[in-house]
Amino acid sequence: DLAEVLGNLLDNACKWSRTRVRVGIHRHDGWRLVIEDDGPGVAEHQRAKLGQRGMRLDEQTAGTGLGLAIARDIAAAYEGKLAFGISKLGGLAVHLNLPAATSD
Repeated sequence: DLAEVLGNLLDNACKWSRTRVRVGIHRHDGWRLVIEDDGPGVAEHQRAKLGQRGMRLDEQTAGTGLGLAIARDIAAAYEGKLAFGISKLGGLAVHLNLPAATSD
């Protein structure tokens, strides 16, 4: 499942980047994976639409509009979530937050 999420998020970042994609992982109460690109970014009022099944903000580029929705669904299945923001590189930043594994 993690490979599916990463594949979709990296594919999206690579599609929109101009020259750079950066991936980072941070430990907090769980794990935060951040994927950033230096592309055009997404306006704040449109970010809430990201991750909706079939939602494409740009109909001129190839794609189905399913990648971010699949990533969001998988994250939710593990009690995680996706958040979207502005990258320090200038484009979109996608934050995948996952809880720490329990030792049940």
